[in-house]
Amino acid sequence: MRYLNQDDVRLALPMSDAIDSMVDAFVGDREAPNRMLLGVSLFMPGRLDSYTGVKVVSSIPGDPAGIVAVFDDSGHPLGLVDGPTLSAIRTAAAPGLATDKMARADAGVLAMLGAGAMAADQVAAVRAVRPIREVLVWSRTEESANALAEAVGGEVVLDANEAVARADVVSTATPSRSPLFDASSLRPGTHLNAVGAFTPEMVEIPGDVVGQAFVVVDDREAAAVEAGDLLRVNRQPDADMSDLISGRVVPSDEPFTLFKSVGIASQDIAAAVRALSNAEQQGLGTLL
Repeated sequence: MRYLNQDDVRLALPMSDAIDSMVDAFVGDREAPNRMLLGVSLFMPGRLDSYTGVKVVSSIPGDPAGIVAVFDDSGHPLGLVDGPTLSAIRTAAAPGLATDKMARADAGVLAMLGAGAMAADQVAAVRAVRPIREVLVWSRTEESANALAEAVGGEVVLDANEAVARADVVSTATPSRSPLFDASSLRPGTHLNAVGAFTPEMVEIPGDVVGQAFVVVDDREAAAVEAGDLLRVNRQPDADMSDLISGRVVPSDEPFTLFKSVGIASQDIAAAVRALSNAEQQGLGTLL
């Protein structure tokens, strides 16, 4: 059995591979029970085709800790992967795939709202699929915005509405319980990725935007109980990612497109399997 620490995961799972693995995560045969909070840890068990797995990560802000364990079709453990690092990569990879399927081909300006642990990978994922020439960074904490902007070569914008108004793609990754910007700030044709809100009480996107947008979710069942952005305005999704990937549904980009993600276990399993396979080929990790 192989163990991948955070550095191993970064080497074994480049963003292009992570985005590609999300196709498996969404179109494969999967079971994804809702996450459970036990003590201070979130537990996410699941199955993807012949693989099963479980992610256990801390829910304490600013204290990343946890692990993803993956098992084969006979129940034998394939490996252990650093949980926070894998979470950050796969949480970005799904919006990367959605952006590739939904955003305009010439989208060149990204507004990143939120500058926490997930933000740099969110930027990397959109850059992997679109010719982004400007990254506009907004955060409620100016120090965090400055640090992220320096890390990704972006520009700090102190007003979220200004950042959104200039953007072709808007990505949000915050623990907010109220909309981050005014609906009137968005230009028609803008694509949004919303990944921060994963409980019914959490909200990042204005209700008017959710109501007007073409809405795609990662998983309908999970969104029905966890996607606060949609639940707040009683909005049913127009499609899920498997519809989009298969071509069963073709999105309309007027006035907006929105990918609302709450995260499901099949994403962790798909990303972990890809990382472990790549690590074996590259001789990365520690054999236990």
